[in-house]
Parts: sequence; structure tokens; C-alpha cells
Amino acid sequence: MSVLLLVAGLGLTLVTQLTTARRPAGAQTDAAPGTAPDAALAAQHADPAMSMPGMAPAVSPSPGALVPQASALYTGSPPNDAPLTASDKDFLVRVRQAGLWEGPAGQQAQTRSQSQAVKDAGQHMMAGHAELDAKVLAIGTQLNVPLPSQASDAQRGWLAEMAATRTPQDFDQVFANRLRAAHGTVFALVAQVRTGTRNSIIRAFAQRVMEVVLDHIRMLERTGLVDFGKLPQPALLPGAANVPTVQTPTGPLTAADHDFLVRVRLAGLWEGPSGRLAQQRTRTALVKTAGQHLIGGHAELDEKVLALGREFNIELPGEPNKDQKMWLGEMTAATSQQAFDQVFVDRLRAAHGTVYAFVAAVRVGTGNSAIRAFTERAMEVVLDHITVLERTGLVRFDSLPQPSPPPATVTAAATGGANKNVPSGFIRYLVGTMLVVAAVVTVLARRDVLPRGR
Repeated sequence: MSVLLLVAGLGLTLVTQLTTARRPAGAQTDAAPGTAPDAALAAQHADPAMSMPGMAPAVSPSPGALVPQASALYTGSPPNDAPLTASDKDFLVRVRQAGLWEGPAGQQAQTRSQSQAVKDAGQHMMAGHAELDAKVLAIGTQLNVPLPSQASDAQRGWLAEMAATRTPQDFDQVFANRLRAAHGTVFALVAQVRTGTRNSIIRAFAQRVMEVVLDHIRMLERTGLVDFGKLPQPALLPGAANVPTVQTPTGPLTAADHDFLVRVRLAGLWEGPSGRLAQQRTRTALVKTAGQHLIGGHAELDEKVLALGREFNIELPGEPNKDQKMWLGEMTAATSQQAFDQVFVDRLRAAHGTVYAFVAAVRVGTGNSAIRAFTERAMEVVLDHITVLERTGLVRFDSLPQPSPPPATVTAAATGGANKNVPSGFIRYLVGTMLVVAAVVTVLARRDVLPRGR
């Protein structure tokens, strides 16, 4: 049955090609009247091979309704103020590749699914990646970073896997789990780039990517189809207690979830006092403002983490750890306002960067709904603290740890929701056949060898 569906879809593709009037020369790359330059650039780099059988024509949903509101990191255009690292370039490549398969996956959802929640998630994919794709192409041109024009082999396989599903329900399972796994991988990676990059353009774009990807993650989770048990768990940070997973009314509580609560509590035990020191030790307005944000943010998080500790019967720390006490001691011992300001910003920006990346990894890996909600609020607060610390102008980005680029192949935890009835060899054969046939028909149509439909 699945083979018949695929053949039918291929036939539909051929008919569409044969009955479409040929465009004038140059129409494939020129922008339509009124098209923004970034959108024209995205169209120029579009991958025709990503039109899979059963895929709906591209739609134009209202961007305001389908993408989260952007929070500006800079008041103007961010400067290109540092050379790009390997991680920066890898980040741009992965954002581009994500759009080359996740947008088409969203298109498939409009015709293959009978679930409104899945269709809604697909629309968010299409709108979100339309925005990110235009931006990443513009940034790639600005920073001279070559970007791919087609999805990876693995991503093409996932699109073919969706096209090969037998029922709308099968499609929904593959769609939700493939995309949720992929978005989780990207989200954790981009969090590291946001906190570690030295380049302001990359920093601002990474922050926007985080907002869009989190929106997609939420939409996929709202389908009710995500198998959280198959999502990868984050690596524990040094010093974490490797406690066993326990079941709770809000889902399993893993060692990473446990460590997350401990680290949020520890953060409040020294970052709140650091903020109070800033009110006493400096007259630098931006440093005092950062301290005020630390005091207010950790007062909120501390109240919430203590409540969760009681709910889950977790004993949380009552005092800072050894390193945190040392950092507070360095601030107290600073012999001048300038010295205090620098150690305050250095220590707190480094600590917040480590915590932010870890919390992002917990967010995408946890199966506990209470932890999931708290990680999102913690990330908002921590990002606010990172931002106000950066606005002091004292952050020494060269000293921040750089993320190591992940392996070249985007694996995206690819086992989630896989259709085991479709052999990988068959998928590769199917995709290759469709690409060859589509290419031949396109060439013939352009030469007017085949009659155009009337």
C-alpha cells in the first residue's frame, strides 16, 4: 500500500511539472516585484529537490501569528566585531540546513495529517524557517560563509520517511518525533553558541534562533505525540549526583532534572549576594543595574526552586559551594571600584553561560512537565542576566569557553518515531528516482519538448 501511495505521489509530481507553464528566462532567481532582498536571496538558494510527493504548495501564513516576537539584543545593527570561530560557522550551516528540510516537512503536514495540532506545528515550521532562512543567507553573504543549498542525506531520508507513511496517524508520529529530536539537538547547540561566541552578529542571530526553535518545540509537544523517553539526556556537569530516575505525578525525574534544581538553588545563594555587593561597592550605573537584575531574578527563581524541591522531596543546598564562596571573596577583596566591576562581570558572565547551556539541554531532554516549565522560566531569567552583564561593556568574550562543533552529520537523535517498515535502502532509491525524474521533466519542459497544459 505504501508503495502505491508513493507512486501516486510521484505521478502527481509529474503531472504538476507537465501542466505548469514555463517561466521566462531568469525567473527562477529574480525577485518578484515588492519582494524583500533577503526573501529573494532565499528563493535563489531554494532546493527544488525538497518538493516531495504529497507536499502541499507553499502557503503564506501571517508571520505575526506563527513566529514568536523577537527580543532585540542590540539597539542597532550588531557589529561584525570578531573573527568567526568554527562553532560560529557550523551554527550558520546548521540553521540553513534545518530550514531546507523542516520547512518542507511543515508543508507535508498540511496535506498528510488529519490532526489540527500537527498542521499548526507545520505552519509554525514554515513561517519560522522562512524568517531564519532569509536571515542566515544574508548573514552568510555578509560574513563570507558558504552555506548549503540542499538538505543533508539524513534529512532527505527523514522527509522520504514521512512521505512513505501509510496512514495520517503514522505520518503524525514520524513528523512529531523526527522534528522534536532535531529541534532539541539544535536548541542545545545554539544555546552554547549564544553564550560562547565572540561575534555580535552571531550572538544576536543565535538569540533569535533560540526563540524560534523553542516555539517549534512547544508546538510539537502540544501534539501529544512526542515520545520523551526516547529523547537524549544531557551530560551531567562535574560534581553532579548521579541519582536514579524516579517517577513523579508530573513525569520521570532524572539525574539531570535533579542536578538542574540543585544548580538553580546554588546560583541564587551566591548571585543574589553578588548583586547586593554591587549596590555597595560600585558607582558604575550599568554594573549596579546588573546587580539589581540578579537580586530580583534569583529571588523569584529561589522561591520556585524551593517549592519544587519540597514537591519532589529533594534536599537542596543551604549555602554556596566552595567555588562560589571564593568568587564572592574575590569581589569583597577587590581594592578599587574598577577591580570590583571587572571581577563581578567576569565571574558572573562565565557562570551564567555555563548554566544557560546546561538548562537548555535539560529543557529539551526532560520528560517531566514541571521541570520543563521551570527550565523555560529559568532560561528567561538567566538570559536577562547575561544580557545586562554584556551591556556593561566589561565582558571579555575572548576568555569565555568556546563550544566544540558537533559531528559533521546532523543525527538529531534519529531513532525517535522511526517507521521500521521502510528500509533505508528503499528510501534512498525512492528519493534518487524522484530527483532524477523531476530533473528530466523540468529540462524537457523548459525546452518546450512537451506540450503545456491548457
